[in-house]
Amino acid sequence: MTGEPALSAQPFRRWVPLLVVGAVLAAGGAATRPFSWSATVLVVVPVVVVSVLALRARPERIPRTARLRRGVAVWSTLLVAASVWEVYAFARQSDWTRPSELHPTLSTLLDPALEQWPLRFAGWLVWLGAGWWLVSR
Repeated sequence: MTGEPALSAQPFRRWVPLLVVGAVLAAGGAATRPFSWSATVLVVVPVVVVSVLALRARPERIPRTARLRRGVAVWSTLLVAASVWEVYAFARQSDWTRPSELHPTLSTLLDPALEQWPLRFAGWLVWLGAGWWLVSR
């Protein structure tokens, strides 16, 4: 046992506030009615805060390669296409607080799978985790 390195509690302590905030946001988001203004605020606030933090960070320089350029082009195209679809579908809805079957957004398509509270909570955790993963790279 003396040869095994001791685990430091420091890295875990750094993540605890972030995990608590994520769990509170996920619980709050799961408790809101889908497509309500409170749910919208719980989506917009973390996106704005994390986006500002990500834009202020100084990323390290990555060597530009052909593979990187292709990857950026593919992912940028997919992101732009998905964003255009979301904005178009959301803008075409007759009532922004109710889902539209004629112009479904991604949220509308996922809503039947996320009807129960535990699944909604898990969905919020996945969304927050994926967002954090994207901006922390």
